[in-house]
Amino acid sequence: MTDGFDEKWDGENRPVALQRRRRAPWIAALLVGLAMAGAGGAFLWMNMDKLVQLTSRDASDSAETTSADKAMLTDLLATQQKTTEDLDTLKAAVEDQQGHLKSIADQLAALTSKVDALQAPAAVLPPPVPAPPGARAQLTPKGAAKKPPRSPKSTGPISVGGAPLTAAPDANAH
Repeated sequence: MTDGFDEKWDGENRPVALQRRRRAPWIAALLVGLAMAGAGGAFLWMNMDKLVQLTSRDASDSAETTSADKAMLTDLLATQQKTTEDLDTLKAAVEDQQGHLKSIADQLAALTSKVDALQAPAAVLPPPVPAPPGARAQLTPKGAAKKPPRSPKSTGPISVGGAPLTAAPDANAH
C-alpha cells in the first residue's frame, strides 16, 4: 500500500511524514560519524605523551653508522670542500673585476676632467669683432693656390638623357 501511496505523490507536494522518513538515515549517519571523531580525539588526547615518544628519535638509535653512511659522509665532505674552493675562486674573481672597474672609473673621471678643461677656455673667449660694413671678408689666405679656370663650353651636339648622338647633316655636303 505504501508503494501505491509513493507513486501517487510523485513530486512536489508530498506529505510531511514521507519527507521525514527519508532524512532520518542521513541524520543518524552524521551523528555516528561525529561520535566516532570525538572518541578518536579523546583517545589521542589521553595518549599524547606516548605519541610524542614514538615520533621523536633518540640519538642513540642513529649513532650506529654503516659503511654506506660513512662513504656518503666522505663524499659530502669532499663536495663541501670543493664548493668552498670554488666560492673562494669566484670571490677573488669578483674582487679583481671590481678593481678593474674602479680603475676604469678613475680613468673615465680623469678624461672627463680633461675634456672639461679643454672646453672651458673656448667658452671664455670673447665674441668675434664684426667687420666694418664696407669691408669684404677674405675666405682664403693670400698665398693659397687659385682654382684653375673652367674649360670653355663645348661647341657640338650634347647628349641629353643618354640618347645616342647622331651626326647632323651638313648643308655643304650636297
